[in-house]
Amino acid sequence: MVIFFCGALLPFVPWVGVSYALNWVFLLAVYLTLAVSYDIMGGYTGYLNLGHAAFFGIGGYSTALLLNLGLNVPASFAAGPAMAALFAACVGLPLFRLKGAYFALGTFGLLNLLGVLCNNASALTGGPAGLSTPPGDHSVPAYYAAVATAAGTVWLSRSIVASKFGLGLISIREDEAAARTLGVPADQYKWAALVVSSIPAGLIGGVFAWKMTYISPASMFGLEIALSPIVMAMLGGSGTPAGPIIGALFLTVVQEVLWTRMPYLHLALYGITMVLVGLFLPGGLARISMPGVGRNEG
Repeated sequence: MVIFFCGALLPFVPWVGVSYALNWVFLLAVYLTLAVSYDIMGGYTGYLNLGHAAFFGIGGYSTALLLNLGLNVPASFAAGPAMAALFAACVGLPLFRLKGAYFALGTFGLLNLLGVLCNNASALTGGPAGLSTPPGDHSVPAYYAAVATAAGTVWLSRSIVASKFGLGLISIREDEAAARTLGVPADQYKWAALVVSSIPAGLIGGVFAWKMTYISPASMFGLEIALSPIVMAMLGGSGTPAGPIIGALFLTVVQEVLWTRMPYLHLALYGITMVLVGLFLPGGLARISMPGVGRNEG
């Protein structure tokens, strides 16, 4: 109930006139979109995608490049998720030949490969120096775009988990061999889940690039943006509709406190959180606050 009440107040944040609140909610919307979209793949199928941030980076760079070419903002935004989905469609089938930890390592390696390519393709991406977009204060429209993207991603996740497609994904997570025996087209479902999960991540990457007016390989493909959605989903309760939302809210608040008090140690939070969740809270915060929520619910 508290989450819904806070969500109802979000459209009025720009009216307050406090830039800190505007920027904080914007970043929360970015992380929330990444966490929820990650969970479409990682939570419902059980395949740990450590390279989910690749879609964020592809969306950001695609949008930034088109903005620099003079394309209008809506068309540039549309290119982000389109390129992310195309990339996911191309790499999905080869990646799903890997299982378990090998799949996770393969996706993480792919993310690092994209970072290296961006660092070396200086003529296109600006290399390590980064890439600037047309200047301007886009804080308020980018805020609304980010909040709308986050809300749409939550709706998408809930729609999937309540559908036949979502039940198929959950059956793959619980026992892929049994799901195949019962007629679930596991390969097609996993591929579709990866493509669908890439779309919100690509879109929010474009919104992020437009708002910041500057992106770099470290900000779009770096370790922090790679681990954030995974840790948030795990902390809140991966594989539950509310889990990534709770995790994103909780960890973003904690992270903001650490930024001010321990600016060089906040990255350690992700590793510590993953270890503690695995040891003491494997179900996540959502299953504590809502005991009826289970792995098989959909």
